[in-house]
Amino acid sequence: MGLLSFGKCSFIEKCIPKRFRLVIFAICSLSQTPDARFMDCAGSTFDSVLNVLERGVWLIGLFCCCLVTVGVSTVVMTFYQYAVPILWMGNRALFVIYMIYGHYLLVNICFHYYMGVFTNPGAPPKVTGFDPYNSKLQRGWKVCYTCEQPKPPRAHHCRVCNRCVLKMDHHCPWLFNCVGHYNHRYFMLFIIFMWFGTCFMCNCLWRRALFFVNGERTTLPELLQGFGFDSVLQDQLLYPHRGDYEELFVMLVFFICFAVTIALLLLGGWNIYLITVAETSIEVHTNRKARTEYRKEGKIFVNTYNYGYIYNWRIFLGIVNGRSFFRHVLLPSCHKPTGNGMEWTDSEEKYMKHYIVSDAV
Repeated sequence: MGLLSFGKCSFIEKCIPKRFRLVIFAICSLSQTPDARFMDCAGSTFDSVLNVLERGVWLIGLFCCCLVTVGVSTVVMTFYQYAVPILWMGNRALFVIYMIYGHYLLVNICFHYYMGVFTNPGAPPKVTGFDPYNSKLQRGWKVCYTCEQPKPPRAHHCRVCNRCVLKMDHHCPWLFNCVGHYNHRYFMLFIIFMWFGTCFMCNCLWRRALFFVNGERTTLPELLQGFGFDSVLQDQLLYPHRGDYEELFVMLVFFICFAVTIALLLLGGWNIYLITVAETSIEVHTNRKARTEYRKEGKIFVNTYNYGYIYNWRIFLGIVNGRSFFRHVLLPSCHKPTGNGMEWTDSEEKYMKHYIVSDAV
């Protein structure tokens, strides 16, 4: 039988949204063979389309990964080529601070990006001889009908990676990898350190880009002087004209860093919120649906993975069992996250001691 066959758990029922499912069945009803052969043909066609899309997403991920590598390398080159000479001609103590801080950010950015790309997010173990229709499952476990294997709570199937991922958050094209249980921390810290890095570069280049944009015009310097930025005007002497192409290059790097800063602020803020409330990008949708259903029944929905804001972050960052924030967060660390990504009963038991899903008052 094909992927869309009418078995106990068909591909249509599990993987195709309802509105598209109705269209397929409407087409089937107009045919003379609305069952196996037609559905096998439709399943093969639909699966081929999905394979093409998945291949496209894979190629986009490869491109994005290369783009991040080239982009970071270009920014680093710009820092050494244009920012370091200016800093050297200024205050030497400030120069040392800038160099130490800049290289600290660079090391953390490279480390967390490398670990995010090459760390396996985690996958549930394969069960030999597992029957997805008749086997008994542990509490909270479900069946992945694509893998035909059991999957633990918070695990989801990624069609791009073609596997189930533990505590899957999303498939990230920028990491060229899924964000899951074992590399979620690297992904988040990469965003945070990258944001500080782009802010650092904007601070190093903004005056140079400002005067490149201004050129020989006097309106902008007079405006700055009116606001009391006399020191900025004095620094103009440190920025000799290096040619139109180099001016354009510096301005381009500055505005790209500025745009990335805004983008990372939005992306990082959203992920910080999700971590704070102990939800993934997938769970935020499923939990919203569950809250709506519970509200209709007059009940209160409780996220059993939520320990509270502070402890959620301690679990996420892995700073438990004697680990420190300074050593295991501010500095590069390869420590593993809390738990194995499959067993979440401890959080459920802790919450059941304090909360009861009861009728809303």
